[in-house]
This record gives sequence, structure tokens and C-alpha cells, in this order.
Amino acid sequence: MSTQTTHQFAEKVALVSDASGPIGRAAAMQLALQGCFVVGLFPFSNGKETLNELVELGTLAHALYIDPSSETNAVEAAAEVDRLFGRLDLLVNCLKFKPDSAFEDTNESVFMETLSKNIGSATFLTRAVFGLMKNRPKPKIVNVVSRSASDTPVFAASQAGIKSLTRSMASSFPANFRVNCVEIEEKASVDQGTEGGLFTLGSKPAADDVARTVLFLLSSESILLNGQVVSVG
Repeated sequence: MSTQTTHQFAEKVALVSDASGPIGRAAAMQLALQGCFVVGLFPFSNGKETLNELVELGTLAHALYIDPSSETNAVEAAAEVDRLFGRLDLLVNCLKFKPDSAFEDTNESVFMETLSKNIGSATFLTRAVFGLMKNRPKPKIVNVVSRSASDTPVFAASQAGIKSLTRSMASSFPANFRVNCVEIEEKASVDQGTEGGLFTLGSKPAADDVARTVLFLLSSESILLNGQVVSVG
């Protein structure tokens, strides 16, 4: 990353929708190293260990135990960013929820939770912070999705919805915005079994490498990219 880009990250305010997950954690750390003030959301109760680690490393300017998959919670998160900084330059929507239920066991409750935690969180949080971003000179949003052969149909639909949401935001938001998407592809590979049989293994890119792509899309080097889905893996 160029010296100019590193300088441009300095003192920017960034919000990460799930700093407890591997992608959000890596993005938060790299943004902080580039000089950003990072606000991390921790939507799941099992994120305390990651929170403590990020605090000890001096990564987070602020941490909030908020799940942005509801409109009320997203507005609460935006209000806290407003109170702390009065502005927002960068947004990373990376919250992921994969249901354990097979498709035939997916009831209405699981269906609604899958949609709300995935496409709902990206929608509600972006809308809640829109007023904090629209007057910034170069506000940028990166949505993160994932895809693998083992995804349930409902989860896959939620990820496709986020990609469509990205394109729609890019075309309808004010001209100073840049909205792009990173798609993590978990590819299948064939390996040799112990008795000569073949079996399939899943492989996906490291979180740090995905976070570097996220930072590229948040940087000035990606100024000509808008509404794009960048696949990694």
C-alpha cells in the first residue's frame, strides 16, 4: 500500500459491523495500523476474547456490544459513533450468520434470522450511519459476503442479496460514495484418502489476506471502483 494511501487513512473513523469474526478482527487491526479510529461492534456473546485482544493491542477506539441486525440496534450504534466522533468515513459490513438447520428443517424463525443477521445488518447499519457519512469527502463502504458449495439455500440467497444491495447502493448513493463488495470463495479441492479413495476438502483464503482486499477497496487506490464484487480465493 502506498505512502499516500497510508496517510489518507490517518484519523479516518471506521466502523466494523462484526469485530469478533475473523474478517472483522483482521480488518479492524489493519485499519488501526494505518491510523484509523476504529469502532467495532460485537454482536455475539462469544466475542469477549477477541474484544480483550483488540483492546490490549490498542486497536479499538471504542467497542460496542450491539447486534446491528435490527433497525433499533443499528440506530443505537450510529448514535454512539455520532457521540464519539460526529462523523464516519469508512464502513465494513461483515456480519455473517450461517444457520445449522438443513434446508428441509428451515422454519420461519430460522429463515428470518438468517436474512436479518446477513442482509438485514448491512441494510440497517448502512441506513443508520448514512447521515454521518454523506457529508464526508470520500465515504466508502465495503460489504463482505461468502460462498461455498456447502451453503444452505437460504444463506446463499442472503449473500446474493448483499451483492445486489451493493450494486444498488453504488448506483443510487451520492457521487462522493464508493460502495463495493468482497466475496470470499471457499473452493473444493480433491485430495487422496488413506486407502486410495478421493475425498473433498474445503479451502478458503486467510482472514488477513481478505482484510487486505477490504482495505484496498477502502483506500484511494480503488477510486474508480464502484458497485463491484471482488472475488478472493
